[in-house]
Amino acid sequence: MTPPTRRSFFVACTATLAGCSVLPEESEPIEASAAAPAVLPESSDYSLVAEGSPTIETTVTVDFSGDVELTSRQDVIATVFRRVYESASGARFGLLTAPAVRVVDQPEVVRDPLTAVDDARVVALATDTDVGSVSEWSENGSATLLGTETTRMTATATLEGSERGLARVRVRAGEDSVTAIATDPDDAAPPFGAVTRDA
Repeated sequence: MTPPTRRSFFVACTATLAGCSVLPEESEPIEASAAAPAVLPESSDYSLVAEGSPTIETTVTVDFSGDVELTSRQDVIATVFRRVYESASGARFGLLTAPAVRVVDQPEVVRDPLTAVDDARVVALATDTDVGSVSEWSENGSATLLGTETTRMTATATLEGSERGLARVRVRAGEDSVTAIATDPDDAAPPFGAVTRDA
């Protein structure tokens, strides 16, 4: 018996992937809503200044690498819970709870639709301000959100015409994903650890 050639292996992989319906056949957008909002308790030093359930329309892309290169793109319409808080010093702290969507027919391939949204749009939602620009995010230590320790990302942005420092933390929470963004993180420790969620 002759060993399989790369071509026959490619054909077999393609057939296997097609048979498993890895890539979605329909082109209809995925519509999903977050289950419950992440919030700060009333006893915190922050006051609620904005809330709502905006709808986000975006396109989520998933790349599969290996012997077979595949890319799947799926339009997503997601309803997101938004809570924006402000401290006495004027620092903003925003919580965005988005549904984690399954882009392809595999349980482990789940994406937060907010990761496919422009950074300025996400920061604007989280801070309830006009955002001119956002620099590249970079890793800067870690923080705990909803009991999960994760990477803390920092950047600078132009908010209402002024440059402000930002800190961002993102975690999975059940069937949802929670993104927390704080302004002026160097002046006071953002209340990432105080966030709760009733789900």
